[in-house]
Amino acid sequence: MKKAFFFLMLSTILLTSCGNSASPAADTAKKFLQALSDKDDALMLSYVCADYELDALLEFDAYALVQTTLTGLDCQQKEMDGDDALIICSGSIDATYNNEVRNFDLSERTYRVVHQGGDWLVCGYTK
Repeated sequence: MKKAFFFLMLSTILLTSCGNSASPAADTAKKFLQALSDKDDALMLSYVCADYELDALLEFDAYALVQTTLTGLDCQQKEMDGDDALIICSGSIDATYNNEVRNFDLSERTYRVVHQGGDWLVCGYTK
């Protein structure tokens, strides 16, 4: 009985430690996308670098007149090089306008997230 309890506790500890492997850079990409979907421009801009602010606002404006829902969001760090990380996300931003839903697949982009001033900031993406 003691062996079974020990094994159960060890398994729980190992699974818990492996379960939350998201990087701070991936978390920033998630927060950026959530703020974009929630149409919170001030919060969204707090997650972007200065060089990307204008492009982020243009993307924000593209969703301004539609209802948006973030579906199935998950972001993972693909690559890391010093203070730069490449982040891939799955899920979609679902935009509804006049009862028509259009899904924007997040996996079509690789986000560049940089470490600046102690924070991770989205600084663009590639397709």
